[in-house]
Amino acid sequence: MRFKRATATLVSTSIVVMAGLMVLPDPAFASSANQLWVNTAGTVPAHATTGTSCTMPGFTTIQSAVDAAPADATIHVCSGTYAEQLQIESPVSIVSAGSSITVELPAVPVTATTPCDLSPGGAQANQDEISICTTGTVSIKGITVQAHWPSSECYDDLYGIFVGGGADLKLKDSEMDGAGAFPLNGCQGGVGIQVGRAAQTQVGHATLTNVTVLDYQKNGVTVDGPGSTATIVGSSVTGAGPASIGQNGIQISRGARGSIRNTTVRGNECNLDGICGSDGLSDTQSTGVLLYGTANGSSVSRSSLDGNDVGVYAGAVTPNESTVSITHVTFGADRWEAVQIDGATATVSHDTVSGGNVGLQLLQYSGQPFASKVSAKSDAFSGLSVAAAQIYSDQSAGDLPGWLSISSSKVSGNPGSITSSVEDNSPAGAAYVVTLKKDT
Repeated sequence: MRFKRATATLVSTSIVVMAGLMVLPDPAFASSANQLWVNTAGTVPAHATTGTSCTMPGFTTIQSAVDAAPADATIHVCSGTYAEQLQIESPVSIVSAGSSITVELPAVPVTATTPCDLSPGGAQANQDEISICTTGTVSIKGITVQAHWPSSECYDDLYGIFVGGGADLKLKDSEMDGAGAFPLNGCQGGVGIQVGRAAQTQVGHATLTNVTVLDYQKNGVTVDGPGSTATIVGSSVTGAGPASIGQNGIQISRGARGSIRNTTVRGNECNLDGICGSDGLSDTQSTGVLLYGTANGSSVSRSSLDGNDVGVYAGAVTPNESTVSITHVTFGADRWEAVQIDGATATVSHDTVSGGNVGLQLLQYSGQPFASKVSAKSDAFSGLSVAAAQIYSDQSAGDLPGWLSISSSKVSGNPGSITSSVEDNSPAGAAYVVTLKKDT
């Protein structure tokens, strides 16, 4: 796809001496400044400060607890639905203290006002369900974040969770449900989790562990801009496809670096008539994992990708080449290409590809800043309708020659051997070097 793409409170814990008698504090108010309790359906007792439990909370909104929390405090959120947009500008932990906690948009969402959300030059500012703008670590565990804007909303900068200011988000055992218009309306705004953003010169970091992402309008997770990083482990990202929009499950882009492990990405398929289709050079295609101009070292490993237009797309952009690895990945029924390399240098090894048109596609076209270079080893290709591997060129003057090496790989259910399963239409003046070893 050519990218168009422990300070205790004095009142509660002091021992008070009156008329020679020692009076102990009421245990209900033996609170700690570093432990805050929130219950949207609770009643805050008189003289309560931070609260002590779900039955004796200190706050009825999460934002009020965030505003009162000292650095590195823990906010315990009790069962319930919290209709509010959060702005977090200091390091805190937000953890579940119940069986079902949902943070959702209020009836009328508003623009975020943290320093990380204001776009320069009069561009649109962000609307976020949760905005994180701090130099510290923010931990969130056991929470469902739901960010459904009205279906009539068409706004570019809609985010379920936005991470900027150098913040480090630790999100675990949680769900990111929605971002953007719901139901989808085809507009290009709506990202479930946005980590950093090149256009706003924002850097962010994130570790997502056992996180479910779904119902996003445009992207499930985006990690963007120089210096931004993310590790995604044991998670699930599911698009709406087939849909009338080009979605991407996980995007690592413009100098960011990402590591994706033990994660499932599926359901990113575009059926937009006249725009989306099977041609990797001329049509828009949705991707499971989009690696676009990433910093060297981004990787996808031990994961499962199925039901996407393209399983993994890896492209390099000026001024830097990108070196990526795609290893021990299972590709199942990604309908057009399992792996598509567009000017990147990639290691593709120990992967299993079954179904779709092409297992491994290298693009070559006029204006491409770098040539596609791939080393593929110990992969298995089966049931491909076009080719196990394909060098797909527009055959223009100035095309850059690249190379493809395939070794110790297996082919079945499509053309009978690696040799007869590699299609190459690169022109003589820019011919690819194709090396095949240990054909099986």
